[in-house]
Formats: sequence, structure tokens, C-alpha cells
Amino acid sequence: MKQLAQEAFADSDLEEEQSHGKTLNFPGEMRGTKRVDSGADLATEEEPFPAEDAENEWAEENAPQDQAHGLTEEGVSETEELSEAESAPVTEEPVGDLPEEGEMTYGAPETEPVEERKEEESLPPAEQLDTESALAERAPYFGSVKFFKNMILAVVIVAIVIPSALAVFFWRNGQMALAEEEGRRAALSASLSELQTQYDQMAEEKLAQERIWAGSVADRVVKSDPLYYQELYPDFYVTDPLGPAVQDDGTMYLTFDDGPSSNTPLLLTVLRNKDVKATFFVVGGSSEKQRQWMRDIVSEGHTLGMHSYTHQYHEIYASVEAFLDDFYKQFTAIKEATGQAPTIFRFPGGSVNAYNYPVYREIVAEMLRRGFVFYDWNLSSGDASSNYISPKKITSNILDNAPTFSRGIVLMHDAPSKDSTVESLAGVIDGLRDQGFTLAPLTREVRPMLFNYTDYQPD
Repeated sequence: MKQLAQEAFADSDLEEEQSHGKTLNFPGEMRGTKRVDSGADLATEEEPFPAEDAENEWAEENAPQDQAHGLTEEGVSETEELSEAESAPVTEEPVGDLPEEGEMTYGAPETEPVEERKEEESLPPAEQLDTESALAERAPYFGSVKFFKNMILAVVIVAIVIPSALAVFFWRNGQMALAEEEGRRAALSASLSELQTQYDQMAEEKLAQERIWAGSVADRVVKSDPLYYQELYPDFYVTDPLGPAVQDDGTMYLTFDDGPSSNTPLLLTVLRNKDVKATFFVVGGSSEKQRQWMRDIVSEGHTLGMHSYTHQYHEIYASVEAFLDDFYKQFTAIKEATGQAPTIFRFPGGSVNAYNYPVYREIVAEMLRRGFVFYDWNLSSGDASSNYISPKKITSNILDNAPTFSRGIVLMHDAPSKDSTVESLAGVIDGLRDQGFTLAPLTREVRPMLFNYTDYQPD
């Protein structure tokens, strides 16, 4: 019924308004355009095109409302349907717009933009993406940027870790070695202090025995069996009694080791010109020249002491017996050359060194028992080095350190290669005198000088 009414209404309107170009609206706002010729002007108007599908949709949407008001399809009059159709709003929309739900347009279908279609066509399919991902995963690692970055990082880590580990290792070893060296030095210092105390006590006892009791105390001492080396060389003794100790504050003693040599006459000339007496600790003496130089030393009023016969550390300090064997040869050489037996000596390398450490206590005790006195030093010229040292350096080594001592024993060397020592001797003598020191030779009555082990320098 409803459909018949709409069709009838549409036909009548089309006939009436065909010549006037009237715009007709259909239920559901379905519309069309119709060109009407009105004289010379042309106009484009919306012309309704009934659509059965749209009409059905309109009927379905409005059916619940009709039922809600208690109306049925048969209860709607043609007049009401027509009034509803006329009252429906007329809207104009572009042909290209998408129709909303419930609308339908007649015209050319809207076309999609060309750029959007190209983008969609250019997108790789899922299979192509999977293939490219698989190829990327199979890309070679070696030679890639990531490979070289990792290599650089590994090299940097190794360059930091290995030197750091080595530095820590050597530092710890150095600390351990330093601790051991400090321990040895402390032990040696304690031993030297003890040795000095024992020496002072022995000297005092011997002096008291000789001057006061005249041997009565010695006669009361219970004697034990001698050690095997104490019976060696019965003439290797000092027979002269020990005199009173010398008060020598402000005195310096110049000493020369390792002579006699071709430099001995030169040294004697400088000492003669400066009116200074010194001490020579000599080695060997098998040649006639050496014997003559030793005689010259004694004849000019200098002191001649023993410094070993061979100067071979390993042989001399092998045992107490080996030490006595070597020094007895030197004792005999000096006595035969000069007619005087030496009473003082100097250990090769000093009284305590790395070579005699196991036996130095026994050696010192035995030499003191035989009446000999030994002397170390507290001032060194530095000429013991095998490298060349200038006369200026030798002079400064002595004069710069001398003011720190009230008395001192200076170590120098008389050897064929020590020309710079000869050249520096006059300046050393003048400098010490300018500082207020008196220069003298060593004798048994001069208090021994035991060097501090930290200042030890090999002879």
C-alpha cells in the first residue's frame, strides 16, 4: 500500500513539474538531478530516483517506530505518507562523498587517490618481508661494523687490564722485596751496634788488664780449648800494647784503598805539598814497584794498613780460615817490604757486606782477638764506581757532607784508573780545612768507625 502511494505520488509530480524543473524528495532522502531547459538558460536540479533497496531500508528503520505508536502499514493513509515525503529535508552532497548508512546516491563512483594506490602497491608483501629479514639475519658478522667495534673494545680492555695487572704484580713484589731488605738492614744495624758494644768492652777489659791488674785477671780466667782456626799463623798477632783512645772531635782521616799503584807517587806529592798525613790500605805487593811504593808511604809518615792480598770477595769470605789465609799473606808482604808489621785493616767491601754476612761475626772476633783494629768510613768520595767521575763531583761529595759529622773517615781510592781522585785531592784538603777540620792518619788508638748499613757502598 505504502509503495503504491509513493509510486503514484512520484508519477504525478513528475508530470506536473517536468516542465518547471521542480526538485522532488523521496523517503529516505534518495534524490537525483534532472536537467530542465528553461529558455536559453540551463539548470541542474536534483531529481529523485526511487530505489527499491533504499525504500526497503527506510521501511525497516521506521517500522519499529510505527509499531511503537500502534500503527500498522495498513493504517497509514496516503495523505500522511505524502506529507512525510514532502516534509523530508533535501540536502546536496558531492557525488564523490561516501554515502552514510541508509543513503544511496546515483552517480559516478568515487575513485581513490592515485598516490594512496601507489603506496599500497609499493608495500612489500609479507613473504617478501620475511625473506629480507632472513637475509639480514644471515649477513656475515666478520668484517661488519659491529665486528670492528667489538674488536676495538676488546683491544682497549686488554690494553688497560694487562698493564694494570702487571703494575700491581710488580708493585707487590717490590713491596715484599723492600720489606725483606728493611728487615735485613735492621738486623745488620742491630748486629753492628752489638758488635760495637762488644768491641768497646773488650778494649776496656784489655786496657784494664794491661795497666791495672798486669795479667792477674787473665790468669784467673778458665780457658777453653781453642777453635781450629785460632791455632793458625801463630805470628799473625799484634804484639804492641794498645794506647789510650784519641780524642779526635773535629778530625778528618783521609784513607786510600786498593793501592799501591802508579798513582801512589802523585798522591804522596800532593799530601807532601799540603803537609797532610793519610792512611793507605794496600792490596798485594808481590812486585818490586809495589814494595817500593809501600816503603815510600811509610817513610813519609803515613799509616800502612791491610786490605787483603787478592781482593777476591768469594775467596776471602768463604770461611774464617780462608780470610786468615788471605790476610796473613798481605801481613807478610807489608812486613817484608817495610820492616813494620801492620796493626790496622779494612774489610774489602766494608765490615758487613753481602759476601761475609754468614761469617763476619767470627772474623771480627778472631781479628780483634789477635789485636788488629778495623775501620769503615762515613764519608765517600764516590770514586769507587767503575764509570768516570769528575774531580768536581768527588770534591762536592766530600765537602757537601762533611759538616754533618763531628769527625769522619773519608773513603778514596789509589788505583791506576783513579786520575780524577788525584786531581781532586788538593781541593778536598783545602775545603776540609776551611770547614775547620784537622787532618790526621789512623792508628790503633783512633776509635773505630762502623758505617750505617743504609750508607754502605762496596769498596
